[in-house]
Amino acid sequence: MKNLTKIALVVLVVAMTSCAARKKTVVPTQPQAFEWLSANMNIQAEGNGMAFNDLSGKLRMRKDSIVWLNVTASMGVEVLRAKISNDSVWVLNRLEKSYLSEPLDTVSAQLGIPLSLNLVQTLLLDNNEGLPPVENQTVQLKTFVMGNLSAKIRYTNIKLDEKTTFPLKITDKMERFRLPKKK
Repeated sequence: MKNLTKIALVVLVVAMTSCAARKKTVVPTQPQAFEWLSANMNIQAEGNGMAFNDLSGKLRMRKDSIVWLNVTASMGVEVLRAKISNDSVWVLNRLEKSYLSEPLDTVSAQLGIPLSLNLVQTLLLDNNEGLPPVENQTVQLKTFVMGNLSAKIRYTNIKLDEKTTFPLKITDKMERFRLPKKK
């Protein structure tokens, strides 16, 4: 009888513990450092008397190497394409049919700000640690370099460490423009 009681107690304890609700410990995932980043953007921009609320775009970035942006209007028409590397800036403005292709230090001197690839990446990522944005994160960009410009960028479809290409075609049909020197 004592053995039967011990067996019953063991069965009862096992049954009670197996049916008990278990709490799962969820460890929040920290954003990770990355080498490659690809993300879609929803953009609201305003400044110089104009407002754009229905822009979308694609950001491709290789940390400490290159930034590539493609911005389209609501109808899927490409508005702007930009490529920024450690030493050069290319901007293709399809609305005004113009382009800029200059060394980064020349653009920095003309704007009168210490422009660098690291600064651009920090502004786009909204952090100084080089961590990627999280899904649906909104980044507020403000600059007063060329008028009162500001933008809100919401990131979606973020992909990390998938190698990508950085296309940029500047055609002969585009008119070259230069930034005015900042006084």
